[in-house]
Amino acid sequence: MENPETATVDATLARLHSNASEYAVAVNAAVAVQLDGKHPFPLAGGALYRLGADTVAFHEAVLALCATGWVSCSAPLLRTLLDLLLSAAIIVERANEAEMWGFRCTHYFLKAMLSEGDSEAQQRHRRQIEAGIARLADADQERARCFIFKDRLPAYWYAPDYYRRPQEAADTLLTAELSWYYTKLSSAAHGGFFGLSIFRDQPDTVHPNQRSDPRSQALALSTSIRIILEQTRARDQFELGGQFSSTYDHLIGRLLETSRERHAL
Repeated sequence: MENPETATVDATLARLHSNASEYAVAVNAAVAVQLDGKHPFPLAGGALYRLGADTVAFHEAVLALCATGWVSCSAPLLRTLLDLLLSAAIIVERANEAEMWGFRCTHYFLKAMLSEGDSEAQQRHRRQIEAGIARLADADQERARCFIFKDRLPAYWYAPDYYRRPQEAADTLLTAELSWYYTKLSSAAHGGFFGLSIFRDQPDTVHPNQRSDPRSQALALSTSIRIILEQTRARDQFELGGQFSSTYDHLIGRLLETSRERHAL
C-alpha cells in the first residue's frame, strides 16, 4: 500500500476549495438573517438549504479522498454533487414554479415511503406530506396531491413532467463542461470502467491501494469547486438577488486561472 503522505494536495487548489466552502456558508448565513420568517419561497428555500448543506459535505469529502490517496474513488461523489446541483438548478429555473418544485424535491422520498413501514409510520409520513401541501398556494395544492397520491412513483422527483431524465436536464441547465462530466460520471456511479478511470493518472495500472495522482487530484478538486460555486451562485441569485456576485466572479476567475496554469505546464 502506498504511503498516504505522498498524496499531497496542491496548496492553491486547497485554498480555493476552502474559499468555495466559505462562500457557500456565507450565502447560507445571509439567507438565514435576511429572510428569517419572511422567505418569499419557503418550500424552495428549504429545499435549497438542504441541497446546499449536502453539497458542502460532499465537497469536503472529495478533499478528504484527495488528501489520503483515494482520489480514484471520488467519481461517485462528484456525480452526487452534480445531482445536487441539478436539483437546485431545476428549482430556481422558473420562479412561478419554484414552490411546487421545492415541495416535490423535499417530499418525493415521503411519497416513496407511504406504503412502507407500519400504520403509525405511514400516518406520520402522511401528516408530513399534508403539512407541506398546506404551505403551497391554493392553485398548486391539487397538483401536489395528484403527484403524491395518484401519480406513479417516478425515477426522479422532477420526472416526467419537468424533465424526463437527468441528462436532459443537465444538457439544458448546466454548462457544456458540467453536462459532459455528468455523462461520464454516470458511468462511474454504476461501476463503469471508463468512468472510474477518469480520476486515475495511470488507469491501466489496476490495484486496490492508495495512489499519488496529482493530475487526478487537481481534476477532482477543480470539478468539486466548480460545482459548489455554481450551486451557491444559483442560490444567491434566487434568494438574495445576487448580493454575492462579486465573490463568485472572483472565485471562478481564480479557478479558471489555476486551470490555465496547470494546462500550461
